[in-house]
Amino acid sequence: MYSIVYVYVLGVRIPGLGTSAYVLVIFCGLVPFLAFSEAFGIGTPSIVANRSLLRNTLFPIELVVARDVIVGHVTMGLGMVLVWIAALYHGHLYWTHLVVPLVYLLQIVMAIGIVWVTSTLTIFFRDLQQATPIIILFLMLVSPIAYTDAMVPERMRALLNFNPLAWLMHLYRACLLEGTVPLDNLAIFTAFSLGMFMLGYRLISRLKPLFADYV
Repeated sequence: MYSIVYVYVLGVRIPGLGTSAYVLVIFCGLVPFLAFSEAFGIGTPSIVANRSLLRNTLFPIELVVARDVIVGHVTMGLGMVLVWIAALYHGHLYWTHLVVPLVYLLQIVMAIGIVWVTSTLTIFFRDLQQATPIIILFLMLVSPIAYTDAMVPERMRALLNFNPLAWLMHLYRACLLEGTVPLDNLAIFTAFSLGMFMLGYRLISRLKPLFADYV
């Protein structure tokens, strides 16, 4: 569906790339985004939805959130395998494919940290549940799924530097399709993912004793 809309309906083209190569570019961005959006959508209200576990000391509530994020990325595992097979079929055989599992792991770490933050905020600000679909739609529009960094006007390209999903998609495309590992991008994304994980864990651990009074 995405391929038909972008390639044949909107007529989007990337200079120097054929239709099949452009479809690969789309899916290197789309599959990670769908995994993140599913984890974000399911994980954000997960504490409220599992309020009965708040007093269960044997199964900490933060693990419930992490479980939902991981489940949201299971489908992505199969999706990325299909994208990898398609990349190999079209001649993209590079040693950098070995870096993709690391990027995949960093994405999960980042998503867990972000969802720990949003699920904690949802306890105190319930309207965040209704805002989740809007946030996902906004992220889809500002993330380079059907376009690349080079297609963004120069004066707006700096905005991509504030979108961690843009860093993520750039890493997948570079490793799978270009045979390169942008080390500066990888270092920034690694630092951001670990930072979000620690921030999210600290926030949910600090405020967890208050959850029972608000749900």
